[in-house]
Amino acid sequence: MAGDLAENLARSDPEERDRILRRCREMEDPLEVFRPLSNPERIWEIAGVEGDGYILVETDAVTFFPSMGSHNPGALDYAVAMNRRYFFRGLWFSIISLNCEYLRRTPDGTLAYTLEHEFEMGRLYQEAFGEMRKLSPGEKLQISQAAQKTSVDKTRISLADLIDEEMLMLQISGSQPAIPKPYAETALLAYLEDNFSKLEVFGSESRDDGEEAFGAELYAEFEGWSLFSRESYRLFVREVEEGVREAYRGYV
Repeated sequence: MAGDLAENLARSDPEERDRILRRCREMEDPLEVFRPLSNPERIWEIAGVEGDGYILVETDAVTFFPSMGSHNPGALDYAVAMNRRYFFRGLWFSIISLNCEYLRRTPDGTLAYTLEHEFEMGRLYQEAFGEMRKLSPGEKLQISQAAQKTSVDKTRISLADLIDEEMLMLQISGSQPAIPKPYAETALLAYLEDNFSKLEVFGSESRDDGEEAFGAELYAEFEGWSLFSRESYRLFVREVEEGVREAYRGYV
């Protein structure tokens, strides 16, 4: 994965390449990955009442992860939005992160579709929350496809707009820092922990003792592989930098 990103960066404009590499290094501090929305009024107006209870943040990064829709084990999916539910200090928090360049360039109608898709994904995963870790990649893909269909129907987004959004996502995935999804999840939890005093009002209590116990187990699991996730990301950045240097070695 680092080799693929290095190959893409090696073909980039040198100034753009250096900007992305510099931002990748900065994001080795997980608190450098996410920040509050730069234009919250616009986002909350589009989100409407469905956004109530969600924490919305932005990031320079796009996330990548093994593709759920491809049989090729090396295929990757890139995402400009991420929707996660965390348990922290006895409360549940639902957080949606959005790529800042996507927010800047996407029209309101398309952003409404993207937000609705994330809200619908949240509803569907909430229904299957207790079984979440048992879901196969195929079942997760079915949830994503069901959420997409519902979001298209509710926002009435056109096929042309969907194609434009797909093209925009491809452009952004090639021009912004890319980070592994597990590290993005670690960084998002770190953002919640660091800003808990301001975000506590968004928390909700467990519905029963079983959900409370599951939340505590989930948090312990996150904590258990947090250090590994951070160290893996640092290694990933070093491999990217080495790959870029290797690509230019013959020209020095």
